[in-house]
Amino acid sequence: MSPRHSRQPVVLYQPRDEGVRMPLGLLAVASALPDEHVVLVDGRLDLAPEARVVELAADAACLAVTVRTGQPLRDALSVSRAARWANPRLPVIWGGPHATFLPGQCLATGDVDGCVVGAGEQAIGACLAAIRSGSGLGEVAGVAVPGQESVRALLPPAADRVRPAEYGLLDLARYFRVRGGRRLDYSSSRGRTGAGAEAGRWWTLPPDRVVAEVSELADRHALEAVLFQEEDFFADASRVDALARGLVDEGRRVSWEVGARPEDVLRTGAEGLRLLRESGCGRIHVLITPGSALLGESRQKLLEAGSLLNAARVAGRFVLFVDAPRPDYDGIAAADSVARALTAINPRFETPLERRRVYPPEEDAAGPADLQGWVEQEQAPWPNPRAERRLRRRLFFLTEAQRPPGRLLGKRLVHILARARVKAGFFVLDIERLIVETSTILRTGRRWRAPRVD
Repeated sequence: MSPRHSRQPVVLYQPRDEGVRMPLGLLAVASALPDEHVVLVDGRLDLAPEARVVELAADAACLAVTVRTGQPLRDALSVSRAARWANPRLPVIWGGPHATFLPGQCLATGDVDGCVVGAGEQAIGACLAAIRSGSGLGEVAGVAVPGQESVRALLPPAADRVRPAEYGLLDLARYFRVRGGRRLDYSSSRGRTGAGAEAGRWWTLPPDRVVAEVSELADRHALEAVLFQEEDFFADASRVDALARGLVDEGRRVSWEVGARPEDVLRTGAEGLRLLRESGCGRIHVLITPGSALLGESRQKLLEAGSLLNAARVAGRFVLFVDAPRPDYDGIAAADSVARALTAINPRFETPLERRRVYPPEEDAAGPADLQGWVEQEQAPWPNPRAERRLRRRLFFLTEAQRPPGRLLGKRLVHILARARVKAGFFVLDIERLIVETSTILRTGRRWRAPRVD
């Protein structure tokens, strides 16, 4: 590589969005480019991300943007256009869920040169080689370009070829500050076990490597917790057991958290959960499929999972996604009922309610025809404003009942009243909510918001 190339920044951009999870996808791409000068800009944390990208774009080798379906598309497009305005010859490459499932919509904007379909670690390196040789992105496997939008999705690289994540590329102090603690995101697997663009190659790092990396990261950064961010952590029960026993044998208490489906918790069982707690697992985030009916067998599985976690003394966070009520199904009432039943099992369980996000269709299905349509669909209010108010009330009182009460008398009073309301299921005449929300606006200039899930 010439000195000129080594000085050119490869700019990776995480668009504005809710939440503060570390951008592990971009970090994996950056870590796969050890010979490049990679600059990772996170629009959720940077005070002026567009200006920062524009500044870097003047001499950048390329701009790579990861795009989730929904509101982040607006920021991704705005930043891409600004970067292209600053440097008209700058190659702009998009990846992530929307670029994988609907590359044609991204390319139709005229501001995107190529979309990585599937995993991006190897694709970005190949894109850089093609850009520098002048051969064009159309020759790169797994990259859709205008006129060639149907390409085969790239699978993640083999596990033995994956480099450790270079966390030095992130401003960890800023993430810790926003999160209110030294909590680090980590992934020990790639791909998916089910259907989808990455199905067919699901792999995991060996348990001994995971134990060594987690322990080293915990020591180096004085971590309070390591958060395993992956969909199928519990898919291989023997690996989970080996990882937990490895952490126990390591002899130092590394606190960690992980996501699981209700079925995973039930399959792990009481003994398995006790082993996880002994290894340092302090909390399990139970993932409920967005839009699933929280009735009948689905509800029973959730409550059984809650009882197992309670018996094993493992904290639980149950994120209940809610759709707009329909004539045949009131999602707000179902989620509220499940939340109250879970907190009856253990008052310390967290049961936040969230509006369902939009997801791109993996098969041919009806959906907005362009990026703006997806943005508007996620932002669109429910047809019934009364239902939105019902959700807002429940979200407020569940949040205040389940968060630490704090030391101030006012916060402790709100906490006590919120717990009483949740227990009784009484959410109307919510004067204290109006007082808190008004006070928040006066103090910060922003509306009250429930904390996002890690």
